[in-house]
Amino acid sequence: MKKELQEKLFTKYPKIFAQKDLDKTQTAMCWGIACGDGWYTLIDTLCANIKNHVENFNRFKAEEDHVICQATQVKEKFGGLCFYTYGGDEYIDGMISFAESMSYHICSECGDPSEENKSNRGWIYTMCANCKENK
Repeated sequence: MKKELQEKLFTKYPKIFAQKDLDKTQTAMCWGIACGDGWYTLIDTLCANIKNHVENFNRFKAEEDHVICQATQVKEKFGGLCFYTYGGDEYIDGMISFAESMSYHICSECGDPSEENKSNRGWIYTMCANCKENK
């Protein structure tokens, strides 16, 4: 993902991306968001929903029962989004699972509707016909 889009996410969701400045011995988030720009809106929407859930859930809980959710790695793997976290709960797990499944239908380059593709070298990616043709 382009640095400026990644930085927008980091700025907008500092608690979710709190591990971005940790050493590689502590987190894989130090490598940044390793996917195409086309999934920016998907990741932004996921993070907005995670943030909303955490804030609303924690509003009614004692501090020792607070839910936290920090991204430990965000990347593309086998043509789909992988969003790994520390913390969270079943509700957040469900949102992540939904976003990951949606990524197989969104071009990782431009964000248009797409389908999973396989290259002649075995590499699996999700890209629309237009981006595939122009790559």
